[in-house]
Amino acid sequence: MKTLAELAESLDALLDVRAIPDDSKNGLQVEGRREVRRIAFALDACLETIREAAARQADLLVVHHGLLWKEMLRACGTHGARLAACFTSGLSLYAVHLPLDAHTSLGNNVSLIEDAGFVPFPKRIIDYHGYCIGYLGECADGLSIEAICANLERTLFCRPSRILGAHEGKLYKKAAAVSGGALFYAEEAARAGAELYITGEGSHSAYHQAIECGITTLIYGHYTSEMIGIRRLEKYCRGNFGLETTIIDCPTGY
Repeated sequence: MKTLAELAESLDALLDVRAIPDDSKNGLQVEGRREVRRIAFALDACLETIREAAARQADLLVVHHGLLWKEMLRACGTHGARLAACFTSGLSLYAVHLPLDAHTSLGNNVSLIEDAGFVPFPKRIIDYHGYCIGYLGECADGLSIEAICANLERTLFCRPSRILGAHEGKLYKKAAAVSGGALFYAEEAARAGAELYITGEGSHSAYHQAIECGITTLIYGHYTSEMIGIRRLEKYCRGNFGLETTIIDCPTGY
């Protein structure tokens, strides 16, 4: 058992939440019970995950997409219902957005690179509002599309929903990754030297840009590409904090 204050402080330090400018109010967002015996992990602080965390008798829910952002919402409608569900159950809520995308060992983007079969470069790439969040990695012998997809299927549990600009028989030696809705960074990844780009959510406006810059792109969906970091964080906390943990899977199909 840990106190909520101790655990929040440990997560803040582990994830370096104060170092990255972000629209998300990263860190502890809702204060519930003062003692934590079980932590639930999910991608989104939606009503379904909040209720499920309470049903599993979790004291703290850790998410990538929290409830408090730059534009503060009124505590009405769906937003009010989510907050009410936390307060009624005594569940605390901790959110970590960009710091989890960019983390050097637990983050979404380094995880995508490593699990695909590439060795990440120490220096991050791809600027997002003044902070680099993407990763570039290499494999000296090169990997085929099939090998890369098979590698990622072990931790993403699916194949890519779309593959753009694939080259049959090509062995890819450099890859870049930015999770979430980041197809529009494909050209920047290509300029950084990547031949392959791994991302989450595509868009109509970024499609032609990705094709025209000549990079091959694997699109896995926003949810799938960002659960990878949540799963790594859960594994770390289970092994290092001495608390029970549980993962709540609530896919959106996007």
